[in-house]
Amino acid sequence: MAGWWRSILATGSLLLAGAAQSAAPDLAKAEQLLQAGQAAEAKALFEQALEADPSSVGAHFGLGRAYYALGEYARAQLEFETVLQYDNLPRDLHGQTEVYDQAAADYAAGRQWRPFYYAETGIGNYRQNTSSSTAIFGGAGNHDTFLPIRVGGGWNKSMTERHLFNGTLDYRFRAYDDSNRRNDSDLRWNVNVSRPVDDDNLRFGMRGRASYRGDGQYRNDWGVFADYRVRLGENDQVTLGGELRERRYPSGPLRSRTRDIAELTGSWTHSLANGRTSLTLGGQLTQEWATQDRPEGDGSFWGVNGEIDHSFRESLDGFFWWSYINESYDDERPDFSVDPDLLKIRNDDLWNFGGGVVWGFAPGWTLRPTFEYNWEDSSIAELAYSSTELWLTVRKSF
Repeated sequence: MAGWWRSILATGSLLLAGAAQSAAPDLAKAEQLLQAGQAAEAKALFEQALEADPSSVGAHFGLGRAYYALGEYARAQLEFETVLQYDNLPRDLHGQTEVYDQAAADYAAGRQWRPFYYAETGIGNYRQNTSSSTAIFGGAGNHDTFLPIRVGGGWNKSMTERHLFNGTLDYRFRAYDDSNRRNDSDLRWNVNVSRPVDDDNLRFGMRGRASYRGDGQYRNDWGVFADYRVRLGENDQVTLGGELRERRYPSGPLRSRTRDIAELTGSWTHSLANGRTSLTLGGQLTQEWATQDRPEGDGSFWGVNGEIDHSFRESLDGFFWWSYINESYDDERPDFSVDPDLLKIRNDDLWNFGGGVVWGFAPGWTLRPTFEYNWEDSSIAELAYSSTELWLTVRKSF
């Protein structure tokens, strides 16, 4: 009996070894075809390699590169994100897949560290729109010109045959022309480990940001997160995520806003128009626990969002995004705009819209006209807020 079992196990091992060996030549041949400009033929071989080894990092990367070479950027993004995902990428589909494509090419070339870098600057205009708070305090219609600066990058490294270490660092700065207005400074970071699980992806890690809030005050965020991406065929992906984080104001009058946050997110992404358009719909549930004496107390939020991006051609991309969040709080707080002795429960509705066009006018260079509209309505009139932002930036990718 023992000999019979050993025979079965040996046969199984030979079959598995044969499958792995059959996948390796397919990857080598597929890479040759991709280098020769035969992306459609390479795509078929990468798909065969994934049939033999559904969790193969090289095959997923290769299939993503084949889609990218064919101009099917939405499908390329879904395939790349089966292996890894970077935070802090540009909003446009082509800009995101360009970064992933370079990482995949570096992987195929055998490079241990696979970095990317970028720098962006230009000119912008901020306008505070009319709202109930401006009716009370004034200030509507003010236009402030600003200089936006953004620099950063990321890296990717294989830890094992399946596991990849990924990190990003992103710094954003705005210098306003109005000397009475504070300049904005924001540093965001992310480190995580990801791995493919057949056609799905598991990612977990830490991320945070440090923001300057004016008058020598800072806000520090940090937390742990995880997300699982489920592929539903060639054109669809569902992502489920969760995060626990702390938002801390170390000192000053904003210290009472320090809080702990738990958030659940979900989204569905669909590729259409032969892979040239990406549509994403998502939602979130958030709970905040005030760790200091915040006037509103704890908060419960829910929201929905969406984004659509279309690649008109390799050098021209357009995108539009929107979000809605409802914020409700537990404790009453004074409504100073009416009567300091009048207590109200705070409830806010936040709407955000934005969009832009990305034109690649030279290798690695893009011109980016962008707009953003923000509107916040609140049961506390003094907290209502609305703004419009326009900016034109030039971005260089390295």
